Amino acid sequence: MKMLIVVLLIWTNLFAQSLEELYNSVLTLGNKSSGSNINITSTTEPSKEKCGFSIVSEVKANFNRFTTSQQKVIMNILSRPERQTSVVSSSGFFRIHFDTTGTHAPDYFPNEKNNIQLSIDSLVIAFDSSYNFEINYLGYEQPPDDEGDGGDDLFDVYITNLGTGYYGYTDFEKRTADDRYKSFMVIDNKMDVPTPGINGVRVTAAHEFHHAIQVGSYRPPLSGDEYYFELTSTSMEEFVYNSINDYYNYLPTYFKHPDRRFTYNVGNTGYDRVIWNIYLKEKFGQEGNDPKKGFDIIKKSWEIMRNHTRTAIEALSLALSQNGLDIKSSFNDFGAWCYFTGNRAQEGKYFSEAGNYPLIRPLANYEYFPPKKTYSLSIQPIANNYLIFDLGYSGINDTLVSIVTNGDVNSAAKDPYPSIDYTYSLMTNPEEGSSHIVNEYYSKITSDNRNYLTEIDILNDQVVEGSSIPRGELDHVYPQPYSYYKHSDISLAVPVKNSLSDYANLYIYTISMNLVYNAQLEVNKSGRRMVKWSGLDNNGNTLPSGIYIYVTDSNGQILKGKLAIIND
Repeated sequence: MKMLIVVLLIWTNLFAQSLEELYNSVLTLGNKSSGSNINITSTTEPSKEKCGFSIVSEVKANFNRFTTSQQKVIMNILSRPERQTSVVSSSGFFRIHFDTTGTHAPDYFPNEKNNIQLSIDSLVIAFDSSYNFEINYLGYEQPPDDEGDGGDDLFDVYITNLGTGYYGYTDFEKRTADDRYKSFMVIDNKMDVPTPGINGVRVTAAHEFHHAIQVGSYRPPLSGDEYYFELTSTSMEEFVYNSINDYYNYLPTYFKHPDRRFTYNVGNTGYDRVIWNIYLKEKFGQEGNDPKKGFDIIKKSWEIMRNHTRTAIEALSLALSQNGLDIKSSFNDFGAWCYFTGNRAQEGKYFSEAGNYPLIRPLANYEYFPPKKTYSLSIQPIANNYLIFDLGYSGINDTLVSIVTNGDVNSAAKDPYPSIDYTYSLMTNPEEGSSHIVNEYYSKITSDNRNYLTEIDILNDQVVEGSSIPRGELDHVYPQPYSYYKHSDISLAVPVKNSLSDYANLYIYTISMNLVYNAQLEVNKSGRRMVKWSGLDNNGNTLPSGIYIYVTDSNGQILKGKLAIIND
């Protein structure tokens, strides 16, 4: 009984702290000082502020739990601001409310004489452009009118001096006429943010307008799915304004944690997973048969959430299946796309802006030695484990990347969620239940939930799509320098020119061109073309330390170069 009381006290204290954190977030959003003395230790990773939509949503869900005085402050901060004037956008859909003087006046072109007029004109264009793309091109339903709030039925946008780091937010409430949600938008008047000035306005217009679409025409935020609201809105920034790229600021969080379940709701609250929607858009855009297919899958997921009692991940899975895809194989392919970023980017393939993305962080790096090694692992639902194997034991600098995906949608929608335990075996000789990866390598995944798991493999930065990958010529002798003391258990790998021949002649000369070794050796064809030499001369003796010249002759194809031997 005492233990139960202690647990309840701890839970109550944590909940009070969480509520206080939320209240302080509202104060920050509204540019107010909290004055709170409570010392809160957050259990989540540090977040980069951007959009206040999730804060507004969470405040509304917990409003009755705040004190009466807190409720009054919250209502004051989240009420529609009073502004000195307004203009209607050219589309006739938006009314922009702003001040011409004071702390809330728009200031997106601070070095221009006609700053305010230029700011408003540019902002109006940004919102009309977002409307045209998201409604007219992508085909989303427009948000409903607000029943006269703000003075008329137009969609209201208020320019306000928000708290540090916030671009804007969308506020919403249930309509009286039907079961839809009306909304209005508040955006920062200066955009003193990572993407400053008018470009910050542009991405905010695309981002927040889609929040209005989400709650107005598809579904109000439900606990557990906030990440999907944010990742979709963040993707609209890239879709409407491809050249601005504010989303770069949030990608490191995902690329550091690809092994975390896709549905988590901490930290950046979904901004980092914008890369998934970009994958859908670009994958089908590159295939060319239906360049809007990726867009349509995203929209279909929102339609399913509206028409059915489905979580976001379940709706996404159904949207994929209605397009002849499944989430397990799609997320596995997505894992490969995310590998080819940074200095691994390949022009014309995968993400068009991949060179600007961070590198993925693997779950583990292993040094593999044959004939078999087995690893015990665990994987969260709708997540990717990146396993990197150094295959240098063979004398070739080969790297194998195995990406294991857990496609368990039902578990991903639960909280708490169950992970899957599994063993991954890499081997050079097949056994029952193993799968051929490439060349001489095989893998085997063993788990009680094996049907949820799938694998894609990359050898030397090339996705494995068959039983072998021709790896070309070895471009140097390996290892170098060769030490009899350090490398007594391995042979030297000596390059051979590509040819159809199964054998090559190897000649080793001293620097003064005295022949010390020659033989016909079998060419390795399972990897880069090479022959293996023990490092011993024709009499089976070690050679003195020094520089030597090698020549390989494969059916008349000659390669030559130098190598170093250490005999100390």
